[in-house]
Amino acid sequence: MAHDDGQGSAPTAATGMARRTLLRGLGAAGVGAAITGTGSTAAAPAPGPRAVASATSTASGQITAEGVTRALAVLDDIVKKDKAATSVPGIAVAVVYEGQVRYLKGLGERQAGVVGDVDVDTVFQLASVSKPLSSTVIAAALTRRLAKVDWNDTLQTFRPGFTLADAWVGQHVTVADMFSHRSGLPDHAGDLLEDLGYTGEQIISKLALYPLARFRDNYAYTNYGLTAGAQAFATATGRSWQDLAREMIFAPLGMSSTSYSFADLQASKNRAALHTLVNGQWKPDLGANNDGQAPAGGANSSVRDLARWLTMLISGGGFPGLQAPVVDVPGLQTIWRPNNVTHGPEELGGRASFYGLGWNVDYEDTGELRLGHSGGFGRGASTVITVYPSKKLAIAVLTNSDPRGVPEAIAAEFVDIVRYNASTRDWLAFLAPIVAEPVTPDQTKYSKPAVNPTPARNLGAYVGTYPNRVYGDLTVSLRDGALSFTVGPAGKRFPLTHYSGDEFYFQTTGENASGFSGALFAAPRTKVLSLTINAWNRDKLGVFTRR
Repeated sequence: MAHDDGQGSAPTAATGMARRTLLRGLGAAGVGAAITGTGSTAAAPAPGPRAVASATSTASGQITAEGVTRALAVLDDIVKKDKAATSVPGIAVAVVYEGQVRYLKGLGERQAGVVGDVDVDTVFQLASVSKPLSSTVIAAALTRRLAKVDWNDTLQTFRPGFTLADAWVGQHVTVADMFSHRSGLPDHAGDLLEDLGYTGEQIISKLALYPLARFRDNYAYTNYGLTAGAQAFATATGRSWQDLAREMIFAPLGMSSTSYSFADLQASKNRAALHTLVNGQWKPDLGANNDGQAPAGGANSSVRDLARWLTMLISGGGFPGLQAPVVDVPGLQTIWRPNNVTHGPEELGGRASFYGLGWNVDYEDTGELRLGHSGGFGRGASTVITVYPSKKLAIAVLTNSDPRGVPEAIAAEFVDIVRYNASTRDWLAFLAPIVAEPVTPDQTKYSKPAVNPTPARNLGAYVGTYPNRVYGDLTVSLRDGALSFTVGPAGKRFPLTHYSGDEFYFQTTGENASGFSGALFAAPRTKVLSLTINAWNRDKLGVFTRR
């Protein structure tokens, strides 16, 4: 889950992690804006395969009631078209406008090959759409004044053992720093450990081992940093994160299908499975447990429940039937205020894009504040929300497939029709290659046999234990004439294939899999002394030194 910041003038990310960052870190229709560096969607309709021919098309770009009605009338067609183009199993969509739920529908299969259609109460895994939901939980707790705690309180205040590689930064980093991804931790720090079986608590404790960039002077998307901040805040209120969320948001808004619990998800009889496309067939996955980073990526919800949440947000924190606001206006202003620059202007005088507290923050050409977030699991989820507070308009799109740009495309095209009565581009064609996993150099290299390879040394020379302070002990074994290694609490075994000399490779697995990875043994003289795992060596932490 799920960092150069993944944003720039073109999709040139060099690693799978960077591309995942782009999908999970950006907001809805703003995905295209961040890539082009314009800070907004196109200013007027452009001819293309999805352009809507109409004599009443307008280039004003204003969000109006007429435009919303117009877009709602064709939203069914947009959803069906993008579903047909990608064959994603299921989609659910909610649109809220002026305090009313104006669209609420599900389409397709909850689980491929199993009877059961997606409806408005089907529970999806939200992935990183969990983040804006989590910031709202904290804003609601502050509105209620549950405890003497604030966004700017340090994590050490409530979690004394917490620290980072720089002790001063570890002492001063706040909940707000973690929610705006400005702690200095490297991009997606800790995510790879999750794939090896480490618990959330273990991963948070290992954040102290990661090198830091300048504190509060960078943007690097960190699921476990945000999780550490959220859990520290919950501790200050005397509650677990799950209980805090239920009390502050889910219960008051009647979000009965929403939780931060994998066990609750499993208990749901109306649950969407995750899906990946394997040999042309959708393969379901019901086992993705994200409790370890629940505030960052472990929320589960239906579009009916999300519509309630969005109604509260665009209503200034109030909700029908409740006397007091769930979140007061100052609380909303705080989480929606730009806290960090996600990418700067591409041109002199251009606009930057920002991150608030768990929210992507951008401004349209017409001046409106646009909020949003995307979410995605390589194991089979893709989600998005877009919110225009000043226009009281919001859309949520949930899918149960691996990232293909579908929810972002639906949201972006809907907003285009609202603004211009036409699509400004073929959004699905534009986004699909951006959110797709890139082919890494290792995948390219090890997909072909080595040219003039040299033999390995006696395989027994590589057998042994190779400790690493972040990943733990890696043990190389020889069985039936073949090498493999195990690492991590889950004891995952990775078979090694010889490439040339002391160079081997293996297939990565898990949410952060990136295809083949090199496994390079080093023997400066005659004895093998270390092993470098390329896929885990971002931030130079993937060298295992032999015991």
